[in-house]
Amino acid sequence: MKKRTYDETTWYDPRLAILQSTIQGKGMFASEPIRKGEIICIIGGTVFNDDEFQAYIKTVSRWNAVQIGEDTHLVDLSVPPEEMDGSMNHCCNSNTWMLDEVTVEARRDIAEGEEVTIDYALQTGGSDWYMECHCGSPLCRNIVSGDDWKKSDVQEQYMGHFAPFINGRIRKLKGD
Repeated sequence: MKKRTYDETTWYDPRLAILQSTIQGKGMFASEPIRKGEIICIIGGTVFNDDEFQAYIKTVSRWNAVQIGEDTHLVDLSVPPEEMDGSMNHCCNSNTWMLDEVTVEARRDIAEGEEVTIDYALQTGGSDWYMECHCGSPLCRNIVSGDDWKKSDVQEQYMGHFAPFINGRIRKLKGD
């Protein structure tokens, strides 16, 4: 099997704008309508194993990364952490989901001015990771963790649109 290569930088749809968020800090917002199924971003970066990633995040205050495999993370090093001015915030009922391990697509139509969000459960599988959630969604889980993919309601909500390694975990959990 051929090893996949990734772009060094993340591509964002030019219709995204960084603005102040009611969820947390600054987030990404649609400056024009985005239709269901349209690609929002393609995450790029440098591949780190879990030990390298854990060492890296101890040296920075912010990072842009996604878990792409059981012991593998993709870290976008193209923007220094001190220059990062926004990110795609988490929401427990996000308007995007994963098409593959790096491609984020609109889960539904996104209106102009609406914050573009992703459920971190779609791409985070570390059982030691968690955070408080302030998304305000009626589906808010209050605490988001790297084990949320195990929850049947979360699996049902995002059917097949987790990062591929998490989709594999779900199939194994269900005995498929």
